[in-house]
Amino acid sequence: MSRHTPPPGPEGAGEGEDGSSNLFSRSFLLAIGINLCFGMVFFMLVTGMAVYAAAEFSIGQTAAGFAASAFVVGALLARIFAGKYVDFLGRRRTVLVTLVVYVLASVAYLVVDSYEVLILVRMLQGAAFGFGQTALNAGVFSLIPPARRGEGAGYYLVANSLPQALGPLVGIQISQTFGFGALFVSASILAVLALLLALGIRLPEARPPAQSLRQRLMLRPRDVIERRAIPVALVGMMLSVGFASVITFLDSFTRGEQMTNVGSLYFVIFATVVLITRLFVGRLHDRYGDNAVIYPTVVMFFGAMVLLSWSPNEAVVLGSAVLAGFGHGSLMPVLQATIASAVPAHRVSIGLSTFFIFMDSGVGLSPLLLGPLAEAGGYRFMYGACAGLILAAMVVYWLLHGRFDIRQGTPRRPRP
Repeated sequence: MSRHTPPPGPEGAGEGEDGSSNLFSRSFLLAIGINLCFGMVFFMLVTGMAVYAAAEFSIGQTAAGFAASAFVVGALLARIFAGKYVDFLGRRRTVLVTLVVYVLASVAYLVVDSYEVLILVRMLQGAAFGFGQTALNAGVFSLIPPARRGEGAGYYLVANSLPQALGPLVGIQISQTFGFGALFVSASILAVLALLLALGIRLPEARPPAQSLRQRLMLRPRDVIERRAIPVALVGMMLSVGFASVITFLDSFTRGEQMTNVGSLYFVIFATVVLITRLFVGRLHDRYGDNAVIYPTVVMFFGAMVLLSWSPNEAVVLGSAVLAGFGHGSLMPVLQATIASAVPAHRVSIGLSTFFIFMDSGVGLSPLLLGPLAEAGGYRFMYGACAGLILAAMVVYWLLHGRFDIRQGTPRRPRP
């Protein structure tokens, strides 16, 4: 897969609502707000869900971890269909319908009375998230001018960095002070806010090649996976396992080490660093290409996992947050911008869906892999294993994409 400037896309693609090349259109800003609420609900719930499930239903670490990641499994299943059907159903309509489901699922946590029902609600809410975010992301990347795609992705995904700090912080504080019922009410309010914002958004709709109704409804492998996105998506999946080890098990790890305040502070520092880096990393990516950004950030993320596997004191854990912010936080918009620039405009939805299918696979399956590691060798051993996986991801990146990235400020021609 290689990086290039895509051909003109759907009407309004890469332009503001007034037809100009303005990046900060009204819909772009509304999309940032919706994405922020999407993420806040996810991170508020996922960080404490393992603790809640273990305490409420008396289950082991692996089952408790799956209660957290079942959301991502639901999102993964949804993305299998979302890449094809988002454009068929309409991006704006999909965002609105899925946000209604998102609200209902948030309220449903208040009446969950068994582990099995909890998993069902988590998967349903994750499916709404997967469909809705795929539609929103595809619309936003069509709004961003192609020449500013890395920069625009960085600004848009700032809305992902704030929830990574505020979500765990607010979630932990609310659950510890007022209980999990108050946490579920707070998540429901944020989901309603996202729905209200979505009522005012306009998203460019894709214009796929002319097809019969049967062809538009048929789901073929190429309608689920965009082959040009696979190399970068595979790297993203490997990196996502490392990040899943943090969001799923860091709270349990720091509590067990008597570092009760470090869990919340970790995510504050992480998101602060991400917020800073996303204001300039996208510009570097646009100017110098993929390798100039991806190699250094992967090395930083590797360092973050090494520090967690060592972690003799709180200062080292917080140092890991800084490196993770520079590393993983910078990588997500860069990887998405790389894919969005490597596929035709009418395949952006499927390309980004492919990326998130791989990412969600990594996050969703990680408790099944990491839970037994934590039980067998402890959390430090688990984080050490994640550090090794991140190193392997850098090798995979070089083999599948990095050695072909010779761009130095000049777009390359796409491969056939």
